Parts: sequence; C-alpha cells; structure tokens
Amino acid sequence: MKLTRLHLVQYRNIGELEIFPSADTNLFSGRNGQGKTNLLESIYFLAFGKSFRTANAKDCIRHGRAECLIEGTIEEGSLSRTLQVSVTKTEKKLLLRGKPVPLDEFVGNLHVLAFTREHLHAARGAPADRRAFLDRAMVTLYPGHLHALAVYGRSLKQRNRVLAAALEDPGRCNETLLGSWDEAIVKPGAKIISNRLRYVRQLKRELPRGLFGPEDLKMHYLSTLAEEEEDLASIEEVFRLRLLQARAKDLRTGYTSVGPHRDDLKLYVDGKSVADFASSGQQRSCMLSLYFAQMEIHRQAHGFYPVFLVDDAEAELDTVRIDAFLNFLSLRTQTFLTSAKDFLLASNPGRTRRFEVQNGNILPVSGGA
Repeated sequence: MKLTRLHLVQYRNIGELEIFPSADTNLFSGRNGQGKTNLLESIYFLAFGKSFRTANAKDCIRHGRAECLIEGTIEEGSLSRTLQVSVTKTEKKLLLRGKPVPLDEFVGNLHVLAFTREHLHAARGAPADRRAFLDRAMVTLYPGHLHALAVYGRSLKQRNRVLAAALEDPGRCNETLLGSWDEAIVKPGAKIISNRLRYVRQLKRELPRGLFGPEDLKMHYLSTLAEEEEDLASIEEVFRLRLLQARAKDLRTGYTSVGPHRDDLKLYVDGKSVADFASSGQQRSCMLSLYFAQMEIHRQAHGFYPVFLVDDAEAELDTVRIDAFLNFLSLRTQTFLTSAKDFLLASNPGRTRRFEVQNGNILPVSGGA
C-alpha cells in the first residue's frame, strides 16, 4: 500500500500544494515552525479521519479561511482509490471515491502507523495513551473493534451520568437503570479486552530482538477483568460480576471503576518500568520496537506493511539508533519523515525523495529519487 499523491488546500499554514511521494522514503526537512508536522498530520487524517494533534478538526483550517481540504490517492497492488477529508467551521466530511462515508467505512483504506511527539506518550504518559496506542493499530486488524470502542464509550458515559446523579442525590439512584447500563457496556467491553489480550500476545511474539543493542523489552496487559487470554463469554461473565461487586464503590465515587477504560499496558526495559525509569532515548527505542512489531503483525494479517510516519525523527535518538531505525524501515515500507537535520538523508540506504519545507511551501530538492 502506497500514498502516491497528496493534495492540500488551505490546510494549517499551507495555501495549496500537490506532491507525488516516493514509494520508499520521503524526507520533509526544514527549520522548526515551517509546517513539516502539518504534512504528516494530513496523511494521518486520511488514515483515521482525525488529527493526532487536536480534537477539533476546524483547528486545521488555515487562519482566515472558511474550509480546508485533504485529498490523497492510495494504491494497493493494481487498485487505486481517492480519499478526501473536507472540514468547515461546522462540519467534517469523509469521502471515499468522491462519496461521503461514515467513519468506520473510511478508516482502513489507508493503513498508517505514526510515531510523533504525541504518540510517544504511550511510553511516558498515562494509561489512556497506551490503550489508544493499542486500539489505533487494532482497528484494521480486528473487524468490529472500532464499533465496539464507539458503543462502549457512549454507554460508559451514560452509566457514569447515572452514577453522578446518584452521588448528588442518593435517593434518586435508579438501580434498574444502572443495571441496564451495566449490560450495555458488558458486551462491547468484553470484546475490547479480548481483542487487546490477543493483540498483546502477538506483539510479544514479534518484538525485534537486538535492534537497539542488548536492551530487553517486555510488556504486560494489566486488566481490571482478565489477566490472560480468555474466551469472550468468560470475560463477559467476569465483567458482570465485577460491576456488581464494584457498584457500591462506583456510587460513592460517581464513576465506573472497572472495565477496559481502566486497563493499562505495562512496559519494562531490563526489568524496570519504561514510564518511570527509562531514559528519553530508551523510551523512544521502546516505542520504535513496539511499532516494528505492529508492522509485522499487520503484514501477516494484510499481506503488506502499513505506511510509516515519523515526526522529528532524530530527537533523543543517537546515531546508532537512527541508523538501525532507518535501515529497518527502508527495507519494508513507504515512510514519511520530518527532520531539521540533513544528515538523515545520508543515513538512509534506501531511495529517498527530499522536500524542503519553508513557511508552508514545499520545494522538491534535487538529488532525491
């Protein structure tokens, strides 16, 4: 799978541009603040229908303009399709081959893994960041996972509203209504946990060994419900039981204390917590190892590697880690990199197309593939 054309109109600090990326490595270089990350964000938008930098799509509209457009052409073997994201101040439209489609039909047409400053939170941030890291990669692997996340999220909000109302006025607690919302979160919640447990087991098998030296990376999915791979019916049964057991506590606190929204992916390097004790370089190496494992799982499931996005590639990585990283990618997939340093071009043994970014303008640099 390749992105062969990217067209942007009034996007962030970009007036209009059209580029035709290399099927191998594409390097966007330039000083900070020129718009390099905007290009990666637009590709991410085509993959997931949303930004990795903001929850409000309208923030991506160029200042003083009414709307923006992101358009990309995707090639997979002999097949080609066009994706579009159109954003105005009031709405966002997702289009596949020129026709509006819902999010679950849009996502999955461009398969992307993204390694940005925001995604590094999976190593050093909160449990929610690590859950999101897992779920992003799983939506193209497990049918129905995106739907389960959406249903669970909506039902969980309703259950928490019932709990919050009971906290304000205990006499208003509607046990029947609370029980109905218990059941509403059980099935999608169990599906999410079952998928995550299965996916983490795959990640463990595919972790690259010795990629960044002798560092030993291990992981453990810490669940409020299931610690091992279990069948869906068993997880549902445990979930119902835990919700009943935690009901008194939930009524005291006003929120749901068990379920996949409370789980975590624990990461360890040489036996020490990555979030608490690893250096910045080790945290980035940890995340890159996880991404490479995700790439292999993706290839096994789909027959091709996902497109890889890397923002500020050289930050906190020494030359050895950079070379290992670029060598790994150049042999496998189409890659989009941003960097303020030219030496990345020389480090990459694959064919590289380089673009200089200057205040939202993209200038191809001679000498690239």
